[in-house]
Amino acid sequence: MSAEPANGTRDLIVVGCSAGGVEALPRLLAPLPKDLPAALVVVQHMGASNNPMLVDILRRSSLLPVSWADQGARIERSHVYVCPPDTHLLFNGDHIRLTSGPRENHARPSIDKLFRSAAAEHSSRVVGVLLTGMLDDGVSGLLEIQKAGGIVIIQDPEDAAYPELPSRALQAVEPDRVLPITAIPTALSMICAQPRGLPGVSRALALEAEVDRQGSVDPASLHSLGPQTPIACPDCSGPTWLIGDENTRRYRCYLGHVSSARELLVQQSLEVEAALWSAVRALHERAMTLETLAADADRVGSNGVGDLYAQRAKETRIQAELARKFLVEVIKPT
Repeated sequence: MSAEPANGTRDLIVVGCSAGGVEALPRLLAPLPKDLPAALVVVQHMGASNNPMLVDILRRSSLLPVSWADQGARIERSHVYVCPPDTHLLFNGDHIRLTSGPRENHARPSIDKLFRSAAAEHSSRVVGVLLTGMLDDGVSGLLEIQKAGGIVIIQDPEDAAYPELPSRALQAVEPDRVLPITAIPTALSMICAQPRGLPGVSRALALEAEVDRQGSVDPASLHSLGPQTPIACPDCSGPTWLIGDENTRRYRCYLGHVSSARELLVQQSLEVEAALWSAVRALHERAMTLETLAADADRVGSNGVGDLYAQRAKETRIQAELARKFLVEVIKPT
């Protein structure tokens, strides 16, 4: 896929999905013609050891050749590239760059990183497709594709196995198409044959894409993206900068970690729960220590000391039980 003038076609399709994606992707690929005049790059959320057979699954349903993305590979039309597990996929011109850089939204690979990199490198050549999934990884990146002159397609939430991700996207982006999965292939074939618009990459997008490439950045550079906040990065505990509007709010640290506001809330809830369970454990251990001291005092006949320790142990047991009930009955999953 070589560089083209502004009146070229839209020849790069980037697809993001998480929960439900393994079932949705074959339905997306199966109807696409083998001579599709665009490359198709896929990020499906998966862990380091998950979905090793994903490429094999997609090959069985696709007329297009499907392969894991290789470091430095040149992007070719009529080919499907799948991001490997536990790896971010970025673009370096018309070549693929794989990195194990900082996680985004606690995920690697990250849909947002793929979308941002595509928008920064290829602007209006890009068609962004966001499918089924949880939370909101991919939403802010989809908006960047649109701002850069690309086309945005969102799976109809009513058609998605997990509607949260496409629903979040519809709150933040005015897409060019909202379609059931069965209608997206036809739309892609039509869009890829159309001339693309004028490219437009903002300084903010270029900077974020550069941070994604480098993995870290001088903290002073982040001030141009947004204000520094008192909230610590959930991955490294470093300072964060607030980026985006009310629909794409995210927190970025200078080491390269990024969390959406919703993902940050999930991580904070887990941190609070862990801290409270540690407090319950510490209270139980304090009670046991006080009970030991009470027994020792009774054995040596210390007047009233054993009773004092025993009373404190009883009070501590009550505190531990109150904290445990608070965790079990009040703390709810976010």
